[in-house]
Amino acid sequence: MRTARQLRWWVAVLAAICWGHAGAQDLFRQAGPWQDDTGATFQLESLYGTPTVVTMAYGACRRVCSTSLRMMEQLQALADARQVTLNFVVIGLDPQADRPADWAAYRTDHRLQRPNWHFLSGSEAATRQFARRLGVRYWRYGEHTLHDLRIVLLSGTAQPLRSVVAFDDRVESLLP
Repeated sequence: MRTARQLRWWVAVLAAICWGHAGAQDLFRQAGPWQDDTGATFQLESLYGTPTVVTMAYGACRRVCSTSLRMMEQLQALADARQVTLNFVVIGLDPQADRPADWAAYRTDHRLQRPNWHFLSGSEAATRQFARRLGVRYWRYGEHTLHDLRIVLLSGTAQPLRSVVAFDDRVESLLP
């Protein structure tokens, strides 16, 4: 248990160092193009002004992605209870399998219809670039996409503030 805590501390320190060396990193700038779950073009810049919780997911994933989305749903409930306004963004990791229609079905199946939730699809290049900037590693294994768990709270100017990187991290730590 102590080792896991130490590892999370070192990951947080390294992330802070990396983000600090990159300067004030606006994760929305030069990201995309994106399509939302209706197939419309979506500009991440439209979210400026409100803190945003962002993750990357593989729609067909049944383990990490479902856990990260459950954590985001818990965070939505906590934000509602504290009257905190947040945006939630989920960017698909596999442009071939995470298309707008797939995300629309996912949204419906998981009852995530609120307007502050955004499920986005992009090109291979845009997805790779955003994952790198967010700090999400992913790779293909046969027909599946495997990836890190990372949920990040961004400021209203899209600056990374805090992140959850382990299943036992406290999701409430992401509340602004």
